[in-house]
Amino acid sequence: MKLIGRLFLIVFLFSIVAIILGLGYIGYIPAVSKLLGTNKPKDLGVRYTEQDRVEARAKSNIEWTTLPSSTSDEQSIQRFGRHNVDTNWTSAQMTALMNNPPWKYWPYNNAQVKFNADGSAEISTGINKAVFPSYAAFMGIPKVAATFIMKLLPPQPVVYLKIKTSLVDNQVAIFEPQSFELNRIPLPIDKFLAFQRPSFQLIKPVNAQLSIDMLTDLAKVNNKKSLIIDYINNHLAGYSSFFFAKEARFEENKLIFKGTLPDQEATMR
Repeated sequence: MKLIGRLFLIVFLFSIVAIILGLGYIGYIPAVSKLLGTNKPKDLGVRYTEQDRVEARAKSNIEWTTLPSSTSDEQSIQRFGRHNVDTNWTSAQMTALMNNPPWKYWPYNNAQVKFNADGSAEISTGINKAVFPSYAAFMGIPKVAATFIMKLLPPQPVVYLKIKTSLVDNQVAIFEPQSFELNRIPLPIDKFLAFQRPSFQLIKPVNAQLSIDMLTDLAKVNNKKSLIIDYINNHLAGYSSFFFAKEARFEENKLIFKGTLPDQEATMR
């Protein structure tokens, strides 16, 4: 089931990359963040119990096993087989999964997930910078990009994302980002949609700053939404041997899923 969360977070992570590029010139002061409460995730009002976690795992019918500690970061999650699934998870159940992952490099903490009647979903979470490089390696993010993000993230990053999205036949059917916050600072959607896959030849040595010129250049990129959708679809295609979303969408307090999930998921813990 953690796979479902990770696929949803592919959108989330890609959003973070764009946000960071847009806010690289802003300085973050930990003491001020703590005083203002901007180092704590936004409260979505979702609470979970141990029963939510147990029920959420049971719905996925995935067997979890442990990999040797010597396993490389890139291979720290391995999946085998697949089976049909037709079910739904509540906001509390998904929140329980987000906060109890059986994986050493899961970077999200104090997370809440909320599914809304209009087809949107919200995620509010802290990010553990200590494990982010290993997480990025598993996700296939270039090391230079991960290093760049690490330099620009605040010391105690928290992120909020609201997005309306759905999958049909393992492809993005709807993709409508609605709002972003980084350390409780609202961010303009147009800057996010201006992001293109990084051309690292354009990135100068980072001193925790990014030029206004680069922001201007990002705003000129055409077909921004298409680039992001292509990125997500490519990841979905890479998962097709063990994951296929015939349908995945949000309703009031529900993530509805019809498709296939792996029989077994082995992780390094």
